[in-house]
Amino acid sequence: MKKLIAAFCLLCLVLPVSAGRLLPDNLVVGTLGTMDETGIDFVRGDRTLLQRLGALIAAESSHFALAPGVRILDDHNRFLLSGQLNHLNGRTVGVTFDQQGNINRIWVLGDEEIEAQKQRQAQTSP
Repeated sequence: MKKLIAAFCLLCLVLPVSAGRLLPDNLVVGTLGTMDETGIDFVRGDRTLLQRLGALIAAESSHFALAPGVRILDDHNRFLLSGQLNHLNGRTVGVTFDQQGNINRIWVLGDEEIEAQKQRQAQTSP
């Protein structure tokens, strides 16, 4: 009986690790650019053809300010410091925005997460 209880406790400890991480529904996928003291360049990857044509007429900003309490998580769900953002130049990330339009969360996405986001976007698109 003690072995069964110990095995059950061990299984309960392992389950959260194998579950993966949960990404929010309002995640915007794109590519990070360079960072300076005013913010970071972020190019959205989910724009439709109409949005891309509209960007030709009215210039769309790709430079966003970082929120004061920005949280940056790498693909292993470890916290990164904002000074390490230049090392992520060109990487595919998911971001969320606060009410002022500043980036408040950044997730560095792995290959499986990128594919899952593409599938989710294809399902929600008409």
